[in-house]
Amino acid sequence: MQTYFANYVFAATLGLVSIVVPMLIARREISQAYIMLALFLMFSSFANALPILIQAVPDIGLYSLATVIPSYICQPICLWFYVKAICSPTEWHINQNRYLHFVLPALALLYTLVLILTPSQYLVELMHGAEQPLSQTTELLAMSTFAFMLIWIIQSSIYIYLIIRRLLTYRRELKQLFASNDKREMGWLFFVISGISVVWILAFFTLLLSFSGKANDVLTNTLLVGYFALLWLISFWGLRQKPGFNERYLQKEDLDTIATLTTLEGTPAKYSRSGLDEQRSEKIADKIEQVMKAKSLYLNPDLSLKLLAAEIAEKPNYVSQTLNQKLNSSFFDYVNSHRIEYSKQLIRQNKLPILDVAFASGFNAKSSFYKAFKLKTGQTPKQFAAKKATIGLE
Repeated sequence: MQTYFANYVFAATLGLVSIVVPMLIARREISQAYIMLALFLMFSSFANALPILIQAVPDIGLYSLATVIPSYICQPICLWFYVKAICSPTEWHINQNRYLHFVLPALALLYTLVLILTPSQYLVELMHGAEQPLSQTTELLAMSTFAFMLIWIIQSSIYIYLIIRRLLTYRRELKQLFASNDKREMGWLFFVISGISVVWILAFFTLLLSFSGKANDVLTNTLLVGYFALLWLISFWGLRQKPGFNERYLQKEDLDTIATLTTLEGTPAKYSRSGLDEQRSEKIADKIEQVMKAKSLYLNPDLSLKLLAAEIAEKPNYVSQTLNQKLNSSFFDYVNSHRIEYSKQLIRQNKLPILDVAFASGFNAKSSFYKAFKLKTGQTPKQFAAKKATIGLE
């Protein structure tokens, strides 16, 4: 029964990957992020095959480590490159500076070659044990296998940390640079990364039990189903997700601005080398307030930090610093606060439906309008409108 269940799950995984991977590869012209995601899915499907190979086809299972170890090692690397590419402020390309990430996969491939050339009798001892004490060769293989498993779980933990840090930095960059970020915040990735972390921990213990001859069917089934669910989710969202800076990639001259956004907003260390003094900062703050009131720039759904800086003839990084230090706000929050105040006026007039109010106020989507309105006022637009109507009746 266990074997049949594992076969069904693996067949579903293989079917999913065989459909999604070609679709991702076809989008490589948009971004190399899709290539990295396709590789992640392929390596994940190989890794998902291990329990089936061990239980269903023992002879092949002896050599399953040859495929599985490099697959596990490559998964976090491909996922890291995918996140780097999808969050990159410029068009992302793999280059020689990133080849160091493939040192571990190269070592894993060397170990794969050793396993392939190892006589099967030693692999039988390694996978299933022996009545007599293990030979020196088998003990060495066992220690090497455990070492790679331990390296993999440590490596995965490091990459998960880097991924989460990059996603948090990316969100800060969006809030400092743009006023509208619908479908670009990638909240789904946080959920998927959390799930992958749990699945990889389960995989580590499943591998330990499998190689010690104490495989647990419940744990193995949970791992297989969890892996499939996560691969389905990342396939579904990965196909829909465009790079965060797509159609608004930064130019080389803008990278100095974004370099100042990678630390906590408004901290003194962030602006310690800035040439902006107190007096000029106050002038910039006044210019920002004046142009917002005079030209209602916040009504432009595509308003960006660069456009605002050009409007007041100041450097974008100076505008960002002034918003953070003088106006105590990120660019995103500052613009949306103006939009919410304007939308409240429209709601009081009671001439437009809520959706039209959202678009008239500069928002691109109803969901982002509701989220910003609730955050600013503590109530939804409909609740605000109902409350004002009640007050009006009184």
